[in-house]
Amino acid sequence: MIRTQQQHTSALPHVPAMGSWEKVDEEKTRQLMEQGWFVVEDFLKDDVAKTLREEALRASTAGKLLPHRFQFSTGTFTKPHIYEADLHDESLQEELPAFADLLFDDSLRMRLDELLPDLKLKSGHRSKTVKLQHNAGHGGCFPCHYDNAGPPSDRSITCLVYLNPQWVAGDGGELVLMPFLMPQVVIAPVMNRAVFFRSDRVLHAVRPASAERLCFTIWFDGVTNDNLDCNLTLKLLRAQLDAARVLRQLPVQRAVSRAVYAQEYEDMLVACMSGAAGQAEMLHAHRQHVAQQMNDPKLAAFIQFLRSLRVNETIIWDHPASVAQDGE
Repeated sequence: MIRTQQQHTSALPHVPAMGSWEKVDEEKTRQLMEQGWFVVEDFLKDDVAKTLREEALRASTAGKLLPHRFQFSTGTFTKPHIYEADLHDESLQEELPAFADLLFDDSLRMRLDELLPDLKLKSGHRSKTVKLQHNAGHGGCFPCHYDNAGPPSDRSITCLVYLNPQWVAGDGGELVLMPFLMPQVVIAPVMNRAVFFRSDRVLHAVRPASAERLCFTIWFDGVTNDNLDCNLTLKLLRAQLDAARVLRQLPVQRAVSRAVYAQEYEDMLVACMSGAAGQAEMLHAHRQHVAQQMNDPKLAAFIQFLRSLRVNETIIWDHPASVAQDGE
């Protein structure tokens, strides 16, 4: 039986919380609501980040992380070179006690809820998911996707934290955020950097990694996926400029994202699968979906209009590590 918050004993008794959440402030959460994402450097206390990295390395070496499997329209597939551990697994809570702290500690959710009450974040460890991930390199990456692609997911906020003290430019594995119609943002996976973004409205991918990469993700559930979030209406199609403004801010962008970003979806899918089982089926399903939307005259015109509004610019998020840092 999975432990409750009351039953859980922290692996880090000297740490009242996993970190000081003061850096998650009003300015950061304003950025989250306006642009969909924000970054926090030195997110966790140094000893906490170090403990998490050591624990992750031990678990990976011991084979506790399993190949990442994911759903696509044609079935379930394995993502090459990506391994993960879901902390809802009771046995892994014993193997990864510091990561279990992340699951049972509710202080970060409380901080976010205090600053963002309208998101109605749900309390309790069952309304939160924590996953540890090991990218073994060899080109391991992630295709374009939303963390909340629609019902039945309740994910509202994604918090991604990196544990790579020796990352240098050229190692790859950068996160690419693609806020709808806005410039892409490339963020290096450097040690103790956290990236927060809206799970249901920020398309993103991960570039191929040539070196090993460790990170973990916390997903906070909220009230998501109502009818306006999921259904593209004729009224929206007719009001092009207004619709573009709406789609930048609302999850309904997911209805046309695959067509608006068709080439990015295809390129990252090929990079991710690298010819592995399922690639051909996924490419076919992707192209079929785009073709179906483009065969509808009204929808095709709307998609072409949205494509014309895309800002073809890439922002490289500054990072402090141009050479290897100590701590490996």
